[in-house]
Amino acid sequence: MNKRTIFVSCGQFTHQERTLGKAIVKLVDSIPGMKAYFAEEVQDLNALDSNILAKLHECDGFITVMHPRGDIKRPEGPLFTRASVWIEQEIAIATYIRQIEKRPLPVIAFKHRSVGLEGIRGLIQLNPAEFVDEMEILAALPALLETWKTLPPTGIRAEVKSTTTIRQQDGHAIRQLLFTLVNDSSSRIREINGELRVPAGVLKHWSNSYGMENHEDGRYRIFRFNEKNIREIEPRSTGQISALDYCKQCAIDDTGEPLALIGGLAVADYLVAITVWIEGREYHTAKTMKELSLEAGTG
Repeated sequence: MNKRTIFVSCGQFTHQERTLGKAIVKLVDSIPGMKAYFAEEVQDLNALDSNILAKLHECDGFITVMHPRGDIKRPEGPLFTRASVWIEQEIAIATYIRQIEKRPLPVIAFKHRSVGLEGIRGLIQLNPAEFVDEMEILAALPALLETWKTLPPTGIRAEVKSTTTIRQQDGHAIRQLLFTLVNDSSSRIREINGELRVPAGVLKHWSNSYGMENHEDGRYRIFRFNEKNIREIEPRSTGQISALDYCKQCAIDDTGEPLALIGGLAVADYLVAITVWIEGREYHTAKTMKELSLEAGTG
């Protein structure tokens, strides 16, 4: 499973705030499939660099904590308590992702009881939970994170599927392995690198060599690809990486019997995998031959 990146937007002005941010990171990282990002020591404008902006743009979930940063006197009213400017900026970017890019971005928000409502927060339904003591946040967060366990990785995902029988050849049922990349992001994918791993036995019906084939390790045949042999993938679309004919019967014949073990694995347990690298991020999916057959309804 791809790890979901959870952006932690928490003040760092005091030691207590930095301790809270690190505690939130530990809670997030304790959940399988999640990885927290917490930019420590953000103190000046130069720190809001492309790395932080990129992490915000690619995150799969957003946790924000608004601490008080002092009072201001408005001409038309009483004293008003503001939150951290940095936190407000990160909330604004998350709002842009949700409202303008139309990308689902789940948010968990906490606001100190003294902090007032202003800026872009007055235009969105952030619905933050109020707190007075940081321990209230750490007590409430585990239950809120529980609802995020099934979050899919945002924007891009690699998929592998099997078709049902497409033809008979030499008395064997021939099917296809379909490798695709789903681009649910708002950006066109122009540069890409990736690898396919296919059990060597299911390709033994043919003596073909393939254009993208890189090498074979005895059990698997490895295929490499990049933007030179994969077309650009438009936003909100699915791009085909490869379609390979395969024969499960040939893999069974190669072992001698359906449940024979080769290298500690039965034919049904052979893995078919796709791994894709885009802009420094990895997307990976692997399924057994049995899982693919059950999904395709071929048993």
